[in-house]
Amino acid sequence: MATMSEKKKRKIESEHRVFNTEWTNKYLCTVSKDKILCLVCRETLAVPKEYNLRRHFETKHPNLAKLNPNEKIIKAASLVKNLSGEQQIFKKVSTENDTVTKVSFQISKEIAAAGKCFTEGEFLKKCMLIAVSELCPEKRGIFENVSLSRMTVQRRIADISTNLSDQLKQRVSEFCFYSLAMDESTDLKDTAQLLIFIRGIDKNFEITEELVGMCSMMGRTTGKDISSEVIKCMNDKLGVDFTNLVAICTDGAPAMCGKNVGAVTLLEEFIGRQITKHHCIIHQQVLCSKVLKFEHVMSVVVSIVNLIRSRGLKHRTFRAFLEGEDAECSDLIYHTEVRWLSRGRVLQRFVALKEEIAKFLENGPIKFPELENESWNQDLFFFCDITAHLNDLNIQLQGKNQLIFQMCAAVKAFKMKLKLFRSQLSKGEMCHFPTCAQNIPQNKHAELGEKYAKHINLLIEEFDRRLTLSKDDDIQLKLIEDPFSVDPEEVTQDLQLEVIELQCSAVYRNKHRESSLWDFYKSLDDEKYKNLIEVALKTFSIFGSTYICEQTFSIMNMNKNKQRSSLTDDHLEDIMKISTSNMTPEYDKLVAEKRCNISH
Repeated sequence: MATMSEKKKRKIESEHRVFNTEWTNKYLCTVSKDKILCLVCRETLAVPKEYNLRRHFETKHPNLAKLNPNEKIIKAASLVKNLSGEQQIFKKVSTENDTVTKVSFQISKEIAAAGKCFTEGEFLKKCMLIAVSELCPEKRGIFENVSLSRMTVQRRIADISTNLSDQLKQRVSEFCFYSLAMDESTDLKDTAQLLIFIRGIDKNFEITEELVGMCSMMGRTTGKDISSEVIKCMNDKLGVDFTNLVAICTDGAPAMCGKNVGAVTLLEEFIGRQITKHHCIIHQQVLCSKVLKFEHVMSVVVSIVNLIRSRGLKHRTFRAFLEGEDAECSDLIYHTEVRWLSRGRVLQRFVALKEEIAKFLENGPIKFPELENESWNQDLFFFCDITAHLNDLNIQLQGKNQLIFQMCAAVKAFKMKLKLFRSQLSKGEMCHFPTCAQNIPQNKHAELGEKYAKHINLLIEEFDRRLTLSKDDDIQLKLIEDPFSVDPEEVTQDLQLEVIELQCSAVYRNKHRESSLWDFYKSLDDEKYKNLIEVALKTFSIFGSTYICEQTFSIMNMNKNKQRSSLTDDHLEDIMKISTSNMTPEYDKLVAEKRCNISH
């Protein structure tokens, strides 16, 4: 049964009642937001019927009803103008408040991304008011309304983080396949923080690489604890299962990759199938470099650096001495073991200032006879050159959105370089070792080349042991990188016919040569090359390293420092999401969800 209001609505619609524009001048009323509005008392009239308008006008405004038609026209025009002006003022204020709130969100986002304290908002507002007072004082009132108090910035950052998580959740629902990168470290308060990054790819080969969550672990960090946190984080924050999970990349720690109770092993048991496991390529490259036994060189270099830099007076004197000597560099660098590039950079700086260091220390109380030892200096020069080559590889492997086959190609190229170095050193050639070539006499190249070729051989063996792919993996990566160079008989049976079809297509061959891999695979026929596209999607989604985790830990330490040691884990996670995200916050949506509160 229809209600009375529904019957009344249908009756009005069936009678096609509409507002007659002549009623504005006769009864001083108009239409505003689909309602009849009296211009005099601003009362809303329910039904657009002349009898109702006339009765309201003559009953409520008898004095105006006595006006002649011309006077009514003048009065109606004045009232309509006043109403329009009021509406414009309200609209302007509403738009202005929305803009002010949006600016507050944008500045809060920049504060988080820059690793600044929440209180920086108040400082920025003071700076803005100083600038606007000088440049455009008539706009000062608008800037005063921008809310940037400590609590406001804190709430804005939390809201932006939530918005980014919602966007990620939407994107994850469109992923064809995805992989995870996980790493764990401790913050300033010794809380174990587990970072979980997701790298997913949709059917258009659009890659998304974002932080899923930072899990704070107060107790133990065993494989069981880590796997439980991963399952909880994926379910609570993304609401996805592990059906499309391709691979997991970790730092290779036993708690992560243990054969029996490692986190990845326990995740495989939970999912009910095997997952491709990757030990971070960059970590393995760093471990390979440790096979070089030059502690007798590094220990002396570190001792000299620490001696000079550990005492303020000596350090100042050394810098002044370098300035007086017109040295190539202005200071030495501290060595930090955990930093991947530290050793190479320390050695390069030490070699550049070696003569000045020896001169500075010659009258000091502590002697370093190694500085005058020919054999030690030769080892120093070689170690400096080989670590420079290792650093070049490390830099190649760093960066976000790296494809795993590109990283493997870089490692493969470096292994070939090492074989070239070994061959040339055996012949006494040092063309790729500039420090050695510059500082070691030519007549000693052959003798020392034999010696250092053995060290290069150790590196080659270690790289082969740690960073050699299985034949199947090598073929798969080669297939995706260049499907026109593989032998169809070497690939799996479900791909053989598709590879033959592709290799016989001149159009696709040109497309592969002229465009990016993303564009090439997007251009393939979905039905004809279904299996090949699926393998490409899986390969593109794999993390090759945990570089993104290491970079985020650096951001974490920058934010949770001695001055901000009380920063809560929730706020720290919000900052991490904003700092690492490639997505843009939906500011208009955030503003719509907020009341436009004016700053006190």
